[in-house]
Amino acid sequence: MANLEQIKILNQQYGKRSPFVNYNVRENLSEAFDPDKIEKAFQDSIANLGPEYSMYFDFGVDADVALLFIDVCEFSMRFGDLTGDEIGEYFDEYYDKIIPIIYKYGGEVDKIIGDGIICVFGPPFQNETLEFNINKANLCAKEIIIATIKTKFASKVAFHCGSVNYFKNKTGLYQEYTIIGKPLTELFRLESISVDNRINYYDDTKIRSFYKDRFSNDPDNVSSQKILWTHYGKVITTLKGVQFDQFFSINYNG
Repeated sequence: MANLEQIKILNQQYGKRSPFVNYNVRENLSEAFDPDKIEKAFQDSIANLGPEYSMYFDFGVDADVALLFIDVCEFSMRFGDLTGDEIGEYFDEYYDKIIPIIYKYGGEVDKIIGDGIICVFGPPFQNETLEFNINKANLCAKEIIIATIKTKFASKVAFHCGSVNYFKNKTGLYQEYTIIGKPLTELFRLESISVDNRINYYDDTKIRSFYKDRFSNDPDNVSSQKILWTHYGKVITTLKGVQFDQFFSINYNG
C-alpha cells in the first residue's frame, strides 16, 4: 500500500486525525543501520500506532474492506495538451478536492497513480463492520460524483469489497505495504470498464445487496419528485480473469 510516510504527510496536509500524524520511524532507527535493527525499528513504529495496526501489518490478519478507485474521466483525451507544470497544478487541485472527501468518511489513501486514487475503508484504519464501511464508501463515492460532475474534475468511481492482506516490502528499508488479494485485481479490472460520471460495481456482491436494500426504499433518494440516483445494468463481455457476468452503474441526476 502507500508508503507509511506518505500516509503521514497526507494526513497532516489535509487535517485527518489519525495515529499516523505522529508516526516517526526515524526515532527508532539505529545510526548503525543494522538490518535487524532497522526491521525492529519499523516493528516498534507500527506497534506505536496501536495493536490493531500490528495485527494487520505485522501478522497479516485478513482485512474485510471496501475499496474505491477514483479517477478523472478521459483525462488523456481532455487534457493531453497541458504542459508538465499545468498537469502538476491540475493534480494538486484535484487532490485538494478529492482527498478531504475520502478522509471525511474515514477512508485512507492507498495509492495515487496520476489521476487515479485508490482508497480503503476498513481495518486497521476504520475498525467497523464491512457493512458500515461499505456505507461510508458509498457516501464518499456519491459526494465525489456530485462535487465533480460537469466540472474539469469530472470523475468515475469503481467500487468493490472483499478480504485483503497487507504485505510488507521485504527489503526492510521501505515503510511500504502492498494490498494483496483478488478484490484489488477485480477493482482494477472494474475501473477499466467503468462508466464516466458514475459509481460502478459488480453484480453478486455485498455492494449489490447494499444498493438493492436501499435504493428503492431510501427517502433521501427522492427530492421534489425527482429521482436523484438511478441504476443501469451492463453485461461484461471483455473482462478477463473476472467471475462476474454483469456490473452496475449509478448515475446522479441532480
